[in-house]
Amino acid sequence: MTSASQAAYQTLRDYLNSLLLPTCPDQPLAEAPMALQPELAAFLRGITGYADETGRPMIYATDLAAWARDLIHGAGLAAPLPLATLDLTALRMATRRQA
Repeated sequence: MTSASQAAYQTLRDYLNSLLLPTCPDQPLAEAPMALQPELAAFLRGITGYADETGRPMIYATDLAAWARDLIHGAGLAAPLPLATLDLTALRMATRRQA
C-alpha cells in the first residue's frame, strides 16, 4: 500500500469511527462523503428517516453508527472503493464535525 493509500485508508477509518461516538449528531444525507453516499443510501433503504426544516433528508445518528459498525466489523463495502476516489479534505472535515 502506498503512503497516499495508507493516508486515505486511515482518514476513512477515522471518519467511520467518528460515527460511532455518542456525540455524533443526526446529519443530512448530503453531508455524507460523496464516495460513500451510494453505500449509505443502500443501507438506509427501508429505514425510517426524516427531513429537517429545509426539507433535506436526515439520517438518525443511531443509523449512522449502525452503518459504520457494519462497514468496520461486519459486511464491509458492497463493492471495492478505490482509495484515490476519496476526498480526504471532506472526510477530515466531516470527522471534525462529529467530534
